[in-house]
Order: sequence, then C-alpha cells, then structure tokens
Amino acid sequence: MSKNSIKWGILGTSYISEVMANAIQESDTSELVAIGSRSLLTAKKFSEKYSIQKYYDDYQALLNDDGIDSIYIGLPNHLHKEWITRAALAGKHILCEKPFVISVDEAQEIISIIKKSNVFCMEALMYRCHPFTKKLRKLVQSKIIGEIKLYTATYTANIAEIANPTAGGSIRNLGCYPISLIRLLANAEPVEICAMGRMSQKNKIETDNQASVILKFLDNSMAVVSTADDMEMFWQFEIYGTEGNLKVITNPWLPNCDNNRIVIYSNNEKNPIEINVKAEKSLYTYQIDTVSNHIMNKEYTQSRHDGIPLLDSLGNTIVLEAWLQQVKAKNIQPELMTA
Repeated sequence: MSKNSIKWGILGTSYISEVMANAIQESDTSELVAIGSRSLLTAKKFSEKYSIQKYYDDYQALLNDDGIDSIYIGLPNHLHKEWITRAALAGKHILCEKPFVISVDEAQEIISIIKKSNVFCMEALMYRCHPFTKKLRKLVQSKIIGEIKLYTATYTANIAEIANPTAGGSIRNLGCYPISLIRLLANAEPVEICAMGRMSQKNKIETDNQASVILKFLDNSMAVVSTADDMEMFWQFEIYGTEGNLKVITNPWLPNCDNNRIVIYSNNEKNPIEINVKAEKSLYTYQIDTVSNHIMNKEYTQSRHDGIPLLDSLGNTIVLEAWLQQVKAKNIQPELMTA
C-alpha cells in the first residue's frame, strides 16, 4: 500500500459502480486498478471505458490480487454480507454500497468479522461525507432553532423497475437515507417505531413500494418519514424546534458542489436566514477520500473515524428492519390471517 495513494478494485458493473469509478479517478488519494464482473466481456468493456489496468470475471480472483488495497462493493443488497466477509478475510479494506446488509443478525456478524480482520469497513451513504451534512449537523448542535421537537422527511424515486427486487424495496433503497440523517442529527436511537406501507408482488418476490414510519426518541422528539420507489423523485426535509424551524431546499441526500441551500425561520426574526454550502469536490469523491484517508492513517476502529462507523450502520439496520417488519405484518393477505 502506497503512503500517498490507495489502490481500489470494484465488484460489480452497475450504474453506481460507474459513478464510483469516476469518483475514484477524480480523487487525489486513490487509484482505480481493477474491475470485477460475472462476465469477462462486461469486465473488459468496463475496464476499457475507464482505462482500468486489470479486469476479472471472478469476484474472488479480484480479492486475491495483492496489488489491491481497498474494495468497493456495488453488488445487489442480498450479496453484501457475503462479499464484505470475503473481502475482509482477504485483508481488503471495504466500502460497501447501502444498505450495508439486510438484517440485524447480518450486521452483528459483519461487525465481529471486521474487528477480527483489522480492516477498515464503511457503508456507502455518500452524503454523510459531504460538507453540507457537516454544516447541517453544526446548525442543529448550535440550537439555532432551539430544542428539536420534530423531523419530517420524504424521499421518493421511480426506481422499482430497475432495482434488483431481491431484498430491495423503498425502505432499504431509499428510506435508509432519511433514517440515517435523522439518527445523526438526533444523536440517538428511537425508542418507539410505528410504521405502515404498501406492498406488491412480482415473480413471487414481495416488495415494499411505499412506506411511512414515525419514530420517537427518548427526549420526546419525533420524526415522520415517508418513502416510495414507484413515484417520481421528490425530497423534503424539515426540522422544527422550540425557537424556529429549518428547511432544506435542495436534496440533502444528493448535495452538489455549489447549490446546497438551507433556510432557517426564527420565531423572533421577521426575515429568514438562507445558507448556501459550497463544496470543492463531487459528492462521491468526498466519500472515496474519507475512506482512503482513514486507510492511509490506519484509523480503522469504530471510535476513531468520522465517516460512518459500523455501529452507526447497525443502528440504521435496526430501524430499517423494524420498519419493514411492521409493514409486512400489516400487509398480510386476508386469507392468511384467517388460515
């Protein structure tokens, strides 16, 4: 491993892997050296498009390459646990696409494996590494709108037809974003969860296409979150406190370089305050740099890195699983309820 650059390999050739390839190549801390696919032809085409030196038609063969320091896992949700495990056992550092894994049991098992393997591992919730999120967190911590009483969030996108249906759905693929942001800002885990939603079935796979959840925290603050994967893209995020409210105008989960706006309404001020956060790099490059810098500095432990610690990912998984379980329970077919 070079002191100045981390050598990356990518597992999977989907759209998000292309986004990550661009981010790695934009990064001053990283170098993209390998791509892995189930198809040699697909891997070769990807390598040619991004001028990648090595390509593999076997994921494990890529992990066995001693010239690779870190792996980005851009595979479907249900494959995350297997390939995080394999990567860790191969001594590779890991950035895994969200959702981290698909159950609390899987998350706990992965945390144990990572601890024993002494590698860096982080969930790819890219917005968490962006200056906009850091600014938003500082504003909440400053109590500019007083004590927080309510968070409201909506995130929808028309991705149901293109997303892998196995272990997919709106909660895991989209709901993970507002849940993670609210937990970050609240700096706490919910003590009560109440959820409902709409399910569909395709090729014998049940999927949650729309869902809402109410969270209650120990300080009696609450959050209302809604998501859907068969509606056009829409975002909304607002925070209400005892001294005012805060509204995010632009997409908080896809911040860009020069237009990331927050408006603050104070109970004692006539005119709102508008804040625009600018960034020097693209969203996904911030994420890559966060991982690469921690690897170069050998900051692997949960408490020492400022990205997304694994215990944070575990907390998110706990909420997502409870949300999904309640939605499924409330969508049991009438004939099954009377059986």
